[in-house]
Amino acid sequence: MPQITVTTTISTVFEVPEGLDIQRVRQLALSELAEDEEETDEVLSRQETAINHVYLGDAEALKVSVEIAITEGGA
Repeated sequence: MPQITVTTTISTVFEVPEGLDIQRVRQLALSELAEDEEETDEVLSRQETAINHVYLGDAEALKVSVEIAITEGGA
């Protein structure tokens, strides 16, 4: 059976104090963001619901990947 990929991207831009070290922000924030499994499960659930409405079947995710990045500059 053919496969499709559903991608949900959320980018948030924050203003931060001048001189804030990006490495320190990454060190402190990435581990906390990675622990947020409930929100990841919620996004997956919404994607499955949407595909099941279109597919009118029992579509089940075969693979799920999460990418978290903290970068400098606006999106």
